Amino acid sequence: MIYWIYKYFDDRLMGYRAPVPPKNTLESLHRYKYLFVGLSLVSLSLVLFCHLSVNQQQQDIIATYDNVDVLGYTKESLYWYDSEGGLSLECAISVPRQNEYCGLKFYLPKDPWTGRYPSFSRLKHIIVDAKVSSTRKNVKEGLGVTVRSLRPDRQYIDGDFGSTRFQSVRFDPNGVQEIDANRFTLDGWWQRDYNVPYEIAMADLSDVVSIAIYLPTGREAVSPGKYDIQIKRLVFVQEIITESTVNALLALTWPVASLIFIGHYLLLKRRELSRLQALNHYDAEMGMLNLSGFKSRFPETIKSPMTLVNIRIRNFRALQREFSRETVVELVRATFLPFSRGGKDGPLLVHKQDENILLALDECDEAFFATLVTASQRGVSFTSLGHLRLDVKIGIAKGEPGTAIDELLSQTTIAIDAILDAEPSYKIYEPHLRKEYRQARYIEQELRNALANKAFYIVFMPMYDAVDKRISGAEVLIRTRHLPLASFTVEQFICVAEKVGLIREIDFWVMEQAVQALAKIKQPDFVLSVNISSKELMDTRFADELSRLIKHYNVRPESLCLEITETFFVDVNTICFESIQALRSLGVRLSLDDFGTGHVSLQHLLNIPINELKIDRSFVWSLDNDKSAVIVDAIVSIARICDYGVVAEGVETQEQLEQLIALGCRYFQGYLIAKPDSLEALLVSCKNVRGTISTLKAR
Repeated sequence: MIYWIYKYFDDRLMGYRAPVPPKNTLESLHRYKYLFVGLSLVSLSLVLFCHLSVNQQQQDIIATYDNVDVLGYTKESLYWYDSEGGLSLECAISVPRQNEYCGLKFYLPKDPWTGRYPSFSRLKHIIVDAKVSSTRKNVKEGLGVTVRSLRPDRQYIDGDFGSTRFQSVRFDPNGVQEIDANRFTLDGWWQRDYNVPYEIAMADLSDVVSIAIYLPTGREAVSPGKYDIQIKRLVFVQEIITESTVNALLALTWPVASLIFIGHYLLLKRRELSRLQALNHYDAEMGMLNLSGFKSRFPETIKSPMTLVNIRIRNFRALQREFSRETVVELVRATFLPFSRGGKDGPLLVHKQDENILLALDECDEAFFATLVTASQRGVSFTSLGHLRLDVKIGIAKGEPGTAIDELLSQTTIAIDAILDAEPSYKIYEPHLRKEYRQARYIEQELRNALANKAFYIVFMPMYDAVDKRISGAEVLIRTRHLPLASFTVEQFICVAEKVGLIREIDFWVMEQAVQALAKIKQPDFVLSVNISSKELMDTRFADELSRLIKHYNVRPESLCLEITETFFVDVNTICFESIQALRSLGVRLSLDDFGTGHVSLQHLLNIPINELKIDRSFVWSLDNDKSAVIVDAIVSIARICDYGVVAEGVETQEQLEQLIALGCRYFQGYLIAKPDSLEALLVSCKNVRGTISTLKAR
């Protein structure tokens, strides 16, 4: 039964099943299973008990009550106790009298403690063993038993029949027999003669003052004759617990128990719904509101000025891969939770997604934003793990009353995307940024179209060896035939590709095209350089994919050089070093591109496993400045000490070339040597170029 009650309310009424109910909820419901099983056993026991002899309480009227008197015909009657404890009555009636009976009457005393007469309200039946004999021939005499009990509306007077109830049963004396209590009925003469009210005229065997057994069974007078009445037993059998009481108890207990269960179940379900709603609005892992909970506080628009801060954790997934999610979550909590006090006395902290944390402020405070950046850069020390910090970009939007939360979120995202690597780590949204954002989204869409339509191709920027006076290598550059992208520089759409996750697909395509081209170049010691995104070095599968390409196209690994920007090595982690070591194990060369524009320290330079430094073109173009010349000279000296090759980019004049050669540079790229061109043009250059640059240009 408990199962079906549970099943009905769980599946039908509530309409859903909670995924995993809390343990205390299940335990509470399981207690009802035991309750209902116990209640069923008690109910069954009570029903069985009602029908067992132990539930019967017998009271022998003859043995219990000795206050006995002749009911009528006092002079003509004589009674005595026989040897077996029974009663015998002899009536010798010569002249019948109206309203007199031949019988015995037992007077019941009051209880000395309660002051009440005995009660037989739980009477089940009476056991009678009586016989009647008379001098009247062929006449069967019947007996009656009358119970006289008090009326609740009248004071009892012994001689006043109207102050009591008369309830009788008639039977034929025929040895031992059981007479059911239901056969007792109110005497009609009593109701008629005393005008008994309807509400009083009902059977009631409580407060019994006397019990009579007699003949005849009607109001007619006893016929003349001699009558012998033998009453061997007159026993009133009562139930300790009546069947009607049990039925009433069960009829009350089961609905009450079921209602309690249903009420408790609904209460638990309500609490469960509240818990699920709270969980739906709260991120227990991070210990802060989630985006759904944040939006529930502002269902339409904000009512007062608000500054929304969107913190994007750029190295969240890298830290998670290298350490563990628990470690990164603890780092995020330790960094940002101190800034929030649940939105009461401080900012409201919201976990938007793994890489994003939101802060809702009442006012725009740039000092606070700088504090956020400082806290992220300060990091947290972990036992056995060392000091970890978060790399964050922060977008800020200022909202006025009436602004929708989604609009503020959009503005913070635009502000974050507008932050360049060289800029501070936070930016406040301004209207013109939306134009840049839309442009980035436009570039993203056209990049996807170009990839789908295979609208990219590669060109080659030759590299000149001033010692051997030949083209010793080339740098692979990507170009597109996709007209919508023609108005944007390569740097613009590569930057967008890195932000939206398309760079990997582009890098792999360029890499395969480069390896294919390398297989066609038969010049000895020719090195083909390919720019790759730092994101590739965060993926341990990159080295495996490159190895597959090298084997498939049967090229020498040392003929391939991967160019990595200097800024990548500032925050390089264990996974990146593993990828770099895997590439070096293949025999692939590594080049540090745009050296001098980033933040690589000398210590980094000693530790990173590279083969080549590429001097940024900004230093080449400003060689007429003494400081730039000194910097280039220092770079060449450092490379010579570390046994690195040096390539100067952006060489456009003969004077630049000669000055760089004088400073010790060997390899050069720039429009002075050649502009980026096709593979066929590169092969022609490799075949024809012999001699100095001035000789080449003369040709």
